[in-house]
Amino acid sequence: MKKYYKILLLLLMVPSSASLAQTNGSILHNGITRNYIVYVPAAYQPGDSWPLVFVLHGFTQTSSAIMGVSGFNAIADTGEFIVAYPNGVGNAWNTNSGMTGGSTADDIGFISALTDTLYALYNIDTNRVFSCGFSAGGYMSHRLACESPRCYAAVASVSGTMSVNAFNACAPARDISVMQIHGTSDAIVSYNGSAQGGKSVADVIGLWVGQNSCATPPQAQLLPDINTQDNSTVEKSVYAPCTAGTEVNLYKVIGGGHQWPGTSSTFGGLGAINRDISASAEIWNFFRRFSCPIPSSVAETDGLANDFVMEQDHVNEEITVSHNGNFQLSMYDLSGKLIAQESATQSWTINFGTIPRGIYLLRAVSGQTTATFKVGF
Repeated sequence: MKKYYKILLLLLMVPSSASLAQTNGSILHNGITRNYIVYVPAAYQPGDSWPLVFVLHGFTQTSSAIMGVSGFNAIADTGEFIVAYPNGVGNAWNTNSGMTGGSTADDIGFISALTDTLYALYNIDTNRVFSCGFSAGGYMSHRLACESPRCYAAVASVSGTMSVNAFNACAPARDISVMQIHGTSDAIVSYNGSAQGGKSVADVIGLWVGQNSCATPPQAQLLPDINTQDNSTVEKSVYAPCTAGTEVNLYKVIGGGHQWPGTSSTFGGLGAINRDISASAEIWNFFRRFSCPIPSSVAETDGLANDFVMEQDHVNEEITVSHNGNFQLSMYDLSGKLIAQESATQSWTINFGTIPRGIYLLRAVSGQTTATFKVGF
């Protein structure tokens, strides 16, 4: 006898203890195997719905490098969120700059697909997904805010602005809170903008202040010069109130270089490292105050509606996913490895008798509707 399961049930959505802590994973996106590191604090319990923070590396860096530079794992332990460190193709992100060595990959789509994968693995809070990054990773975080149809609750950039192309193409689907941390003595991405680096910090802040209709002038304060030996100080400017409860913050690191403030690594960038603040702590304290508005279609977005039906036939060892139109179905194991991927019209079937016993993730996508769930056999 066939059994029918609605996506709502998510009966097996419980990561094993082996899934916790720091793990490496990969997904296939647009025919390219994309790798990432995910860190899940020990306090996480199956069934918890925690925020997700993406931390994007700089040009030529790797996910493991930015993990060490940012120290975000320790922040995640106390802040109780999951942190993911994706790898760009060729150690680069598609910042829409056209620079030599830059990537042309669909990074906006990749990070969205990775969000769905991590939702299936860890039941993340999809209304509290954030992105931050260093240098090119900061550029990429701005692109996510500008161009992704997915709602990011807030983004932050450290030592990264926006390419001219990305700036001109910026058309956010919604208001979003933004933080910018940047050194005035940055020799790689100039604070004042450049032909190679793109827009100035003032241009970027002006874009988001205008987008969010923030009050000006900002509330500005010079933060305490805790470390007098780091050759830099920090001025914080807060643009608020803004529409939809958003906010724009600028940390102007006076004398600071192309660095992640507060890092313990001396190999993360170039120039003076500010020790008065921890960029990671400041970013999380900013992020934790924001969440995406819950849309009326949230059930469909998270796969909780009746759009998709899964039929599991234990006699013939088949799983069939049905929908009332065209959709794409991807099947992953718990490590994030893609097992199968098909485009389908109305139904998709796989014989699980040919697949090793275990727990698998199914992600169905039709237009703006995404349903993610688990099956076990």
